Amino acid sequence: MSWNNIPNDERLRLWKTLRTDISGLTLDEQMNTVAKFFASMPYTTRTLDYYTPSGWPTPWEILFRSDLCKSAISLLIFYTFSLISSDHKIELHLIDDATDMYLVPVIDDQFILNYELGVVSNYLDVSTEYKITKTFTKEQIKQIA
Repeated sequence: MSWNNIPNDERLRLWKTLRTDISGLTLDEQMNTVAKFFASMPYTTRTLDYYTPSGWPTPWEILFRSDLCKSAISLLIFYTFSLISSDHKIELHLIDDATDMYLVPVIDDQFILNYELGVVSNYLDVSTEYKITKTFTKEQIKQIA
């Protein structure tokens, strides 16, 4: 699927369908499905200021405008999990991997998504490959309903 050629309303519908489809799955199944879904999104240079969460766009704005950078995709993943479940701890870590800085979602301090495209990584296995420069908790990120 080429995200660049999908109409705005179709992008929004696909994201809603994803959330509906994964809501009854186990956490492992949810993470793997989400990782694969977002891996197909093309991203460009930074489209959001990762130091000011109050200015971050909502997921609907990101998808509608197709403002996709690696951090924006991580924000979409964060919102995907925030909207389907409150049982798991989810944070966004701003990381520096020596070649780039970007946000990655971390779930239950065990799993990291969007560090490797399409893969759910074990947090401890990859944590030595980058430096965390800031952590954003659910409370610091714009809440949506």
